[in-house]
Amino acid sequence: MSFIRFGSVAALLVLAGLPTSSIAAEEGRLVFAARPKASEIKAAFPAGASVTGDAEVECVIADKGALADCKVLSEYPMNRGFGAAALGLSDRYKAKVKDESGASAVGRKISYSLEFLAPGDANPDWVRKPTGQDLAGVFPVAAVKAGKDGRAVIRCRVTTEGFLDRCAVLSESPAGLGFGHSALALAPQFLMSPKIRAGQRVETEVTVPINWAGLAEGGFASVGKERLILDPPWKSAPSLAQVEAAWPKAAAGEDNGQAALRCGIKETGALDDCEVISELPKGRGFGKAALGLADHFKVSVGPGDAKLVKLIHVDVPFRFRPPGATGRQLTKPRWIQMADAEGLAMAFPQAARKAGVKNGLGVVSCAVTTEGRLADCEAAREEPAGLDFAASAMIVAGSMRMNPWTKEGDPVDGQRIRLPIRFEGGGDEEEGAAEAPATPAKP
Repeated sequence: MSFIRFGSVAALLVLAGLPTSSIAAEEGRLVFAARPKASEIKAAFPAGASVTGDAEVECVIADKGALADCKVLSEYPMNRGFGAAALGLSDRYKAKVKDESGASAVGRKISYSLEFLAPGDANPDWVRKPTGQDLAGVFPVAAVKAGKDGRAVIRCRVTTEGFLDRCAVLSESPAGLGFGHSALALAPQFLMSPKIRAGQRVETEVTVPINWAGLAEGGFASVGKERLILDPPWKSAPSLAQVEAAWPKAAAGEDNGQAALRCGIKETGALDDCEVISELPKGRGFGKAALGLADHFKVSVGPGDAKLVKLIHVDVPFRFRPPGATGRQLTKPRWIQMADAEGLAMAFPQAARKAGVKNGLGVVSCAVTTEGRLADCEAAREEPAGLDFAASAMIVAGSMRMNPWTKEGDPVDGQRIRLPIRFEGGGDEEEGAAEAPATPAKP
């Protein structure tokens, strides 16, 4: 936990990785007043073990918060000494003698879990956290108008490169003021060291609670109508080749880099007045590289949106990798154009109609173009077989388009996606449905 200040604004930022202990209670929430230090957990690693393990222990709260009658509930791997190691640390815990409601905790059960890291193993740790200025930059306008601070909790995957991916809002408080959205806006500016197991980087998940404190009254005297948006529907975005070509010469020897821009939007949809709001590592040219790519972006702007775009700013994240590096993944595309019921009905295979089959599934594997369209599709599977559902799925796939730039900061071109298309109702317009991995976006 760190208390961050800038200017007259204070923000409480809480960033947590995977938990090393958990608390269970029969009634009310029981709280530990003391826990073992990291050095004590490290020293308790079982002598006969060679891999990372964990254990859960249950105890009874005795007088003055000491733990008694402790027993091992679980350990993994078994018979490696992790249960005994966790039991041996029970005297380093002390529970509060009252729960959070004020009732006595003495005599009630409480549990804790510990993870013991093998030599060389590591859990994710923070390389870059957002600053107080970052927090203020995404403070929701609705919260300023309401004069309220807030809190949000997001859960993200940590990639093997240390980027935060697939972030989702778990909770926000107060609800409806935009703190969850603001927390997601910060995610592309985080960087962590990856999880290490047996000398290999592995993916994992982290929970990130963020508190905004002192911001509702700090430096936001005038509130306009401007809005900050994330992941807009892009009409165009840089290609993989353009991003690789932008790799800074000053970044030689780096495994990756990241940056984020905040830009206005012109009536044409082009970006305007971009500024670098984050860069990591600093001084290696990633912010300048991001600025050099800004001209390749264009937001899809509708005929009646010309006045609206003047009130909008957009945050654009970038992930940079050395040319030829691997690591990009397309896990959950955002669809900005999908097949409608009429298109699905028209594509319903004639072979299935003749056979009297009303429902089917076609699965295709397609390459993604620079514009986010699907090309070079191949049949992967169909049910029932032999009725052309895969061929019809290829027709439908040709009408779809995904956002060409991900919300994490990667181009999508060059990736392949496996897409299931479900046909229902024998081709009736009102009953056709596409099975797609994301909800259609509204430009």
